[in-house]
Amino acid sequence: MLPLFDPQVRLALLNHVAVRLAEARPDELHAAGIADEQLARLRQLSALDLTRLATMRDLSIGVTFDAAGLNAGLRNVSLLNEVKALEAYFIRHGASWQMMKALFKIRRKVTLKRRRESGAWRPGGRIPLPDKVQRERIYRVWMSIEDPSPRVRYFRLHQAFPKLAIAVLEAVARSFEETS
Repeated sequence: MLPLFDPQVRLALLNHVAVRLAEARPDELHAAGIADEQLARLRQLSALDLTRLATMRDLSIGVTFDAAGLNAGLRNVSLLNEVKALEAYFIRHGASWQMMKALFKIRRKVTLKRRRESGAWRPGGRIPLPDKVQRERIYRVWMSIEDPSPRVRYFRLHQAFPKLAIAVLEAVARSFEETS
């Protein structure tokens, strides 16, 4: 258990517990270490009394974490951070708004706004494709990337051809796949 010493945090937690206890089942209360008599007395406390109780050091208030839940939450935060980093990378490196919508579920206006904010402006209209030899090289690299995730595949493709916009790489890959 991680002990809590800050009176404001303790008061907020006590307020939360007092409200939560009104809805709790008896087995939950006993598992939390609260007897029926204590519950009745907690419910009767005024806000001033709860504040006084929160400042008393002989009342031990602490927090415990579910290790499995915490690990799952940390993994999810890490995955979300990776997705956000990839979103920013794709926008900075010229991904089309259609690609951003398909890969990240980001609307056109949001993509254009983020592009402006990051200074990644690109002209409208059709993008010029590289020469045929370069296009074939791009497609060979595209086909050699075995990851099933399109996000990862385009990221790795751009790593191999960093001077080209991701929209160009997308257009090349699509043009070869349409003719196959």
